[in-house]
Amino acid sequence: MSFDISDEELLRRAVRGARPRFKGSPRWAAVMDTFALGSTYAQQLCRRFSVDPDETVPARRAKVKAQ
Repeated sequence: MSFDISDEELLRRAVRGARPRFKGSPRWAAVMDTFALGSTYAQQLCRRFSVDPDETVPARRAKVKAQ
């Protein structure tokens, strides 16, 4: 099976799209939660893909239960 997207690009997109659980959290916290990493590795992953680890990112939207 052939994929059009490289592993590096897939990881880059996941880092940029990571959203924290809590409002006002830095990007490294979102990456830490998304990839189950410690804070140091999460910050390194952000820097690897030229993303500011201390940038504040919006929190995930709360799930709405269907009734």
